Amino acid sequence: MEFNPVRLLGFAMLALAFCCAWRARLDLNAGETRWFGWARLAIPASRRDTPVRFWAAMTLNIAVLLLFTLVGAFALRAGLFRLGRP
Repeated sequence: MEFNPVRLLGFAMLALAFCCAWRARLDLNAGETRWFGWARLAIPASRRDTPVRFWAAMTLNIAVLLLFTLVGAFALRAGLFRLGRP
């Protein structure tokens, strides 16, 4: 089996998406999140105090999660054709 950097990138993106999904699930349970919650750079938004800001942050976090998943899936698919040999 040959080393395939494109497939390695795909697996890394899917692992990152899994970590983002885990964090988003914990944030939903806690009722508090941050903008780009995976980076922990912003002031928390509470579901009770600022519901619009909370759901905007959760939507942004989930959009980033879906982007990571999509890029990872395409990288895995491209890796099969680019360097894959039967």
